[in-house]
Amino acid sequence: MSRTTTLALIAIPLTLTACGQKGPLFMPAALPPPIVRPAPTQSNVIPKTTPAPVIPAPQETPDTPTAPTAK
Repeated sequence: MSRTTTLALIAIPLTLTACGQKGPLFMPAALPPPIVRPAPTQSNVIPKTTPAPVIPAPQETPDTPTAPTAK
């Protein structure tokens, strides 16, 4: 391989190594303070409850006339 081809094979990947990087390319002198969010108060929390089971009403048997028992 020629020297130019070798340099091109090395230079092209090196120039693409920073592709896809996000954010600034340097570290700031001082980091910003962390974001602190207050915890939710307990009064806003509604406990999860399960609904009461539905108990079906007992079915009534219709009054049917019965024949007198024979003796």
